[in-house]
Amino acid sequence: MLMQGWPWLGLGLALVALVVGVVRGGAWLRDPRRLVWLGLPLYMLHQFEEHGIDLTGRRYAFQASLCHTIGHQGSIGTCAATEGFIFAVNVGSVWIAMSFAGVAGPKRAAVALAALGIPVVNAVAHIVPAVRTGTYNPGLATAVVLFLPLCALLVRELLRSGLVTRRELVLVPLAGVGVHAVLLGSLFACAAGAIGQPALVAIQIANGFLPVVLGLVAYRLGHAAPGGR
Repeated sequence: MLMQGWPWLGLGLALVALVVGVVRGGAWLRDPRRLVWLGLPLYMLHQFEEHGIDLTGRRYAFQASLCHTIGHQGSIGTCAATEGFIFAVNVGSVWIAMSFAGVAGPKRAAVALAALGIPVVNAVAHIVPAVRTGTYNPGLATAVVLFLPLCALLVRELLRSGLVTRRELVLVPLAGVGVHAVLLGSLFACAAGAIGQPALVAIQIANGFLPVVLGLVAYRLGHAAPGGR
């Protein structure tokens, strides 16, 4: 039940977090040290459109779309993108990366900047096929309405406050492409029989720490350099 029920859990947690943010006042929207916390609940809303109920009313629709993307021809039941894999990607990789962005971001903003790469690349992965085919895919609406404004706002505020430098913006594509490359690479490897499901799931959980590591390395390098923050 958890394998398909987690999007509803995420939806509930996201709504609670957003309501608490509104109740506490909107000043945090202008404070990048607090704004980094917004990433996780907004991503949870996106996950609900992907894996809960999409805009056409389909339930758990993204799994079939992903299986089609990797060229799987059989039934979903024989696809390497199992419910366990999808759970590990979303509750493992994404929630880990975005949680660390919220925890570490106020003092080590490079970690939050690196985590932003996940929604940025995810948005591209939704928008490009939609433009190419002229059709809706599960997650497209929230990728456009939530991810693009959030990422633009957070990058602007982090730069304006001096918490990150323009040079560190490379973390966004580096972490985003890196996480998605590991995800897809391991998924193709499993589909080809090179690795099993347990290894595939473990890789997704470990993958959530990639933006954290990249962000911490960038932070240390920035402070170690002459004149570093």
